[in-house]
Amino acid sequence: YTGATGSRPGRFEHADGGTLLLDEVGDMPKAMQAKLLRVLESGEIVRVGSNEPSRVDVRIISATNSDLADRVEKKEFRDDLYFRIKGATIEIPPLRRRREDIPLLIDHFIRIANQTHDMSIAGITPEARRVLMAYPWPGNIRQLHNVIENMVVLGSGEKLTIENLPVEIYSPPSRTTDGQFGELAGISIEEAEKQLIRNTLKMLGGNREKAANILGIGERTLYRKIKEYGLKE
Repeated sequence: YTGATGSRPGRFEHADGGTLLLDEVGDMPKAMQAKLLRVLESGEIVRVGSNEPSRVDVRIISATNSDLADRVEKKEFRDDLYFRIKGATIEIPPLRRRREDIPLLIDHFIRIANQTHDMSIAGITPEARRVLMAYPWPGNIRQLHNVIENMVVLGSGEKLTIENLPVEIYSPPSRTTDGQFGELAGISIEEAEKQLIRNTLKMLGGNREKAANILGIGERTLYRKIKEYGLKE
């Protein structure tokens, strides 16, 4: 880059003999794509501030939230680089399609945030957990991680509650006659809970015991809500 004054090792040289993760490779600028392709084809890099090539032996793992094939069609991603890095592909379903993972991830991210920020949040209330499980998470795990971290940092009680949720995920209850319902992604919290219970039961083949465990409620409560919402098991 402009202003470089000396030879210094880069990511590829540090990873020589090992593995290098290219996160969000789909967002890589076209100019950088060309440079990456040259390295992958030649097995050589040139240090910043140097003119001498160096051999490197690096295994590449690429990760992206983008549909690279679609970006190739739109001329937004080089087809030659796409086929070079395609190799063995592992598709990880979006978080909205594996909601059973959300409770474990919530607890995990609370522990991480407690350690990082020297906090002592003991957990999350069942109501707040259900809201997080019903949310579609367009940003997947990274978004969930950021939300939990912010809730921990800004939280003041023993546990995270609905009041700690960001407004883009949950709007506080409106002042209706009963004051019972907030809004989640444009729908009432009641409707969100109904959808969550329906989807959880469907995912678990109607197993009420497992569904209640994932939802953080008792079996009797789940049975009552199934009847209340008119759901078919």
